[in-house]
Amino acid sequence: MNGYNTANYDQPPAGWTHIWTAVDDYTYQYNNPVFSLDGETPISYPGYHQSDVIRAMSLDRLEELSSQDKPFFLGISPTTPHVELGGGKYPVPPVRYENEFLDLQAPRAVNWNPDDSYQQQKVSWVKSLPLMNDTTIEKLDGLFRARAQSLLGVDDIVEDVIAKLAEKNVLNNTYVIYTSDNGWHIGSHRISAGKSLHYKESSNVPFIVRGPGVPVNATSFLPGAHLDLAPTFLDIAGITPDNPAYPPFLDGRSLLDNWKNPTTEPTQCPVSGGGHEVINVEYWGRGEEETPWGVINHPNNSYKTLRIVHPDGGTYLYSKWCTGEAELYDTASDPGELTNLALDVDQDEDTSRLLSRLNALLMAAKSCAGDTCRNPWSLLQPEPERRAVDAQTNLTITCLEQALEPKFDDFFASVPEVSFEQCMPYQYRPNEVPYWPENAGLGEAYRKPTDNYVSSSPKGKKVVSQGSFGTVAQRNVTLSEILKTAKELTPEQLG
Repeated sequence: MNGYNTANYDQPPAGWTHIWTAVDDYTYQYNNPVFSLDGETPISYPGYHQSDVIRAMSLDRLEELSSQDKPFFLGISPTTPHVELGGGKYPVPPVRYENEFLDLQAPRAVNWNPDDSYQQQKVSWVKSLPLMNDTTIEKLDGLFRARAQSLLGVDDIVEDVIAKLAEKNVLNNTYVIYTSDNGWHIGSHRISAGKSLHYKESSNVPFIVRGPGVPVNATSFLPGAHLDLAPTFLDIAGITPDNPAYPPFLDGRSLLDNWKNPTTEPTQCPVSGGGHEVINVEYWGRGEEETPWGVINHPNNSYKTLRIVHPDGGTYLYSKWCTGEAELYDTASDPGELTNLALDVDQDEDTSRLLSRLNALLMAAKSCAGDTCRNPWSLLQPEPERRAVDAQTNLTITCLEQALEPKFDDFFASVPEVSFEQCMPYQYRPNEVPYWPENAGLGEAYRKPTDNYVSSSPKGKKVVSQGSFGTVAQRNVTLSEILKTAKELTPEQLG
C-alpha cells in the first residue's frame, strides 16, 4: 500500500472488512517485517522473512473464512520480487532459497541491449539510454537470479493456499487468480530495470485462473486489463451491470464468460459488442529505473498507448508521448518492438491509413468513460454511410479491420491528433485537449482531483533487524508461532 506508513497507520485503506498490511518504511525490508492490522498499532515480527509472515497470515485468515457459510474474497499481495529499497539492493529471498539458480541469467531476448540503429528509434528519455556495459549486465543477471530465488517464497504461499482450500473442501468452489501488478524490464531496450513503460515487458503480466467451469490447460487470447477484474468479481458474485447495485464508474468488462470459454475467438471481425481487440495504457509522471544500484528518475514519461491484439496477426503498439513523439510497432512481425514505423518519412499508403485510424482510436480511448471505454469504436462511427454490421450495438465499425476501409479516409482524417500541451505528472484536462467527444466525462464525477496528494513522512526511530531469515525450519511456521515474539512498535519507534 504505497504511502501507508508508521505516521498514518491509523487511517487504514478503506473498503476492507479486514486488512493486514505492511507499513513503510518496512514494506521493502524482507528480513524486518512490520504490519498493521485494520489500522491498529504496527507490529514487528522479528526473526522471520516477510514472505513467510504473509504466508502464515494468509493461511490463518483462510482457516477462518472457509469455516463460514458465506462467500469470501481474499487478496494476498506479497511484496517480492520488488527490489529492497535503501541503496538499490536486490530483492532478498528466504535464506533457504539463496543458493538456487546460481547460473541463471536474465533472458537475452531480441530487444536485449539493442544497438544504436534500434535505440535511436525510441522516444523521450529511452532514446538516449547508453549501451549497457559488462558491469551493468553482471548486476542485472544478479537481479534476475535474486528475483527468481525470491519467487520461490511466493511458490510456497501458492502451494499452501491451494492445500488449505482443499483441506477445507472449498477448492472446487473457489476461483484462484494469480497475477502481478506490472511487468518488468531487465535489459530490454537498454532499460536496466523498471516498470513505467508501455512496452510488453512492463505491460504484459502473468495471468492464471483456476475455478468452477474453467477448463484445464486452456489459453485465452482475449485482451484484458486489471480494470476488468472488479467487474469479473462482481459477476462471480451475481452482480451484473443491469443490477442497481452495480458501480456506475467501472470502465472494465467481466472476463468470466471467457474464463469458462477461453478458446472462443473474441476478436474476430466484426466483433459483437466491439472493442475486444483494444487495450488502452495511459501513464503520467516520471520514468523510473529501479536498478540494483539505486533508483534513476527520468522526466517526460507521460504517454497514451493502444495495443491492438489478435491471435492471428494484425497486432500493433501505438503510442503518443507528451513530448509530441509517436511510436508504432507491428508486434506480429516485430515482437521485440524495435522498428518504429511512425518514424518513416516516406510512409506508404497502408501505414499512413493505419496511423490515422490508431490516432482516432487513441483519441476516443483517452476520452472514454464507462461503456465507451469498453468499446471506444462506438465513438468513431462515420456518417452518413452508416450501415450497421453489428445488431447488438448498431455500429458500422467494430474493429480495426473494418476501419481500414479506404472509404473512411476522410472521416478519420477529420479526427484531431492526440497531443499534450506539456509533460505533467498527473492527468489535467486542459493539458490534454482536444477530446472526442469534446464533453468527455473521463470519470471525473466519481473521483477527486489528482494534483493535491501530500505524502506523510515517518519520523520514528527505525526498528533494526539483524540476520537473514526464512530458513528451512521456518518453511511451515504458523502465525501462532510467529506471534510469540511479535512486538508492538513503541511511541518512539512510531515517531
